[in-house]
Amino acid sequence: VVKVVEPGHPVLESIPPEWPLMLGYNKVSAKPGAKVLATINDDPFIVVWEYGKGRSMAFTTDCSPHWGVEFVRWEFYGAFWRNAIRWLANSI
Repeated sequence: VVKVVEPGHPVLESIPPEWPLMLGYNKVSAKPGAKVLATINDDPFIVVWEYGKGRSMAFTTDCSPHWGVEFVRWEFYGAFWRNAIRWLANSI
């Protein structure tokens, strides 16, 4: 189950805290100084990082109908990726 831990972050703007079931994810650890936005089983699920003028994001599952079959059908799928891309491009 996805648990949003930073609901106020621009990547999660207008995205509800209830996410669809993810069938799998890659287990990672967050780099010191990175911001974990959401977790699965207390493992980092969405992590963002800013360095200088650059930004990066780790999304530890897939965005296709493999592990994310319910995710790609979720009504907020497009909004999440628009937010992520805009944040990564430093547009928000």
